[in-house]
Amino acid sequence: MELAEAIRGRRSIRKFKTQPVPREKLERILELAMWAPSGMNRQDWYFVAVQGPKKEELLKIFASAFEIFRPRLENVFADKPKIVEGMKLFFQTYGGAPVFILAYAGKGSADQWDTNSTAVALQNLMLAAHAEGLGTVWTDGIVVREAEINAVMGIEGRKLVAVLPVGYPDEIPRVPPRREGRVQWVGF
Repeated sequence: MELAEAIRGRRSIRKFKTQPVPREKLERILELAMWAPSGMNRQDWYFVAVQGPKKEELLKIFASAFEIFRPRLENVFADKPKIVEGMKLFFQTYGGAPVFILAYAGKGSADQWDTNSTAVALQNLMLAAHAEGLGTVWTDGIVVREAEINAVMGIEGRKLVAVLPVGYPDEIPRVPPRREGRVQWVGF
């Protein structure tokens, strides 16, 4: 798959098949994630791949996280209540994804650099997953429940950046149009 094709073809997948994802595929996409550039080459990211009973524990936390940011969504999508209800359902099931990847950054003096670097690594991961026939979607609203998530996972001293459900797409959404006017040219 060509890079431009991967970038344009990757979609945010919110409905997954139940088919298990081979560990080898997960290892490949995680390895490619870690080839991302990082601030001062710190590479201070940390990934946790989750399936099984821990994944089910996390789902309960994710569903409760939705209720915290629901009022904001209802405000943003005041004229589209079906979107809010669809998101509620997604947070209860995470689309049935067989795997979750939790992405962490280091905490400390370079906190913002490491958070940004982890986000860059996640873009690599999402593109690599797409190239492997897998789907993902960026979710970061659940960080409002970071303490509970970290307690379940036994994580200390790290900052949760996002959680990506990973699996084989059951539905691929249409490609939305790109917005115009997002680039300013100076001195050309």
